[in-house]
Amino acid sequence: MGTTKPYFQSLGSLQLLAIVMVVVGHFGFTDNAFMNSLFVSFCFVYSGFFTALHHPFDASYQLKDHCKFMQGKLAKLYPLHLLAIALNIIVMLCIGMMQSISLKVLLCHLTMLSSWIPNDNYYFGYNPVAWYICSLFFLYLVAPVVVRLLRRIPVVWQVVLIIILLVLEFAGGYVPSIGEGDALIGPYHLYQFPPIRLLDYATGIIIFNVTCTGWWKSMVSRLKAPSLNTLLEVVAVIAFAVLFWLGRTQLHTHCYRAFCDSAPAIVALFSVFILTSSCPGAISRALCVAPLPSLCKVSSEIYLLQFFAYFSLMPLFKQVHIDGNPLLTVPVTVLLLIIEAFIIHRYYTSPLNRLLRPSR
Repeated sequence: MGTTKPYFQSLGSLQLLAIVMVVVGHFGFTDNAFMNSLFVSFCFVYSGFFTALHHPFDASYQLKDHCKFMQGKLAKLYPLHLLAIALNIIVMLCIGMMQSISLKVLLCHLTMLSSWIPNDNYYFGYNPVAWYICSLFFLYLVAPVVVRLLRRIPVVWQVVLIIILLVLEFAGGYVPSIGEGDALIGPYHLYQFPPIRLLDYATGIIIFNVTCTGWWKSMVSRLKAPSLNTLLEVVAVIAFAVLFWLGRTQLHTHCYRAFCDSAPAIVALFSVFILTSSCPGAISRALCVAPLPSLCKVSSEIYLLQFFAYFSLMPLFKQVHIDGNPLLTVPVTVLLLIIEAFIIHRYYTSPLNRLLRPSR
């Protein structure tokens, strides 16, 4: 399964834009369920692809190697996870959003178990987006097993398998839905449940496996004209936008239709930008210009600190009477969030990562 390991800056920028859209969805729109679920799924696909790309988990991979792998992931994300929870608790207490702290809920967040408990007091808890990190650590924990297992299956059957699993995922109701009759399984908790998110993560791994095949490499070798790659990227973006619109409008009438519009949108967009990475088109080049590469380095901070930024600004928004106007509150929130992300990355996350990450 060997392949070259380029860093796909355009995909990193797409993930950053997905995170920003989640922020906008949380604080800018009332009917945001489909948008948030779609872009969060994109982030899980991204994680699966790059885990398989950078960590082959070959036959020589042992338990001690996995301990170092998990130590590196924990060193990068866990201190930020703790800080985001602490900052949210402080600001919520200060502005009167919370009167007391539940030690049970806090313990579940500290032990990364909050997304396993079917109760929104737990999986939303003190940082409503922390469930993503809790689920992601579970996916990292089982990554060697998943990567090795999928590697033993012929690529064609991997593609068939992931289509079947994604149909079950979306039709089964993990996509947030207002009406219980819209899905086979109603509880919103399935949206956060780590084994369900394994399907998105495995999709990224399968996309990587497809890129290692001879016919994919042959296809890449033929795409050496930037103009052709630009055309492919434009078509992929348009298709994604159309499928996103269709899925969003159909979400509350039939979750299966929402799947038909969302899962292919993610896979097609992701695959095309991998396909054109060796000879970037115009959109890929645009996704690599400053300041996007710098912002990509703080994408974790942007994601985990979004509620802290918004809660901090709530008293100001109310004082100037703009709390109900997302056209004003969202840009201010995003600007403060980016500033906070760079400060915390520079003086907290990065130094702790260097201190805690395992030695080579």
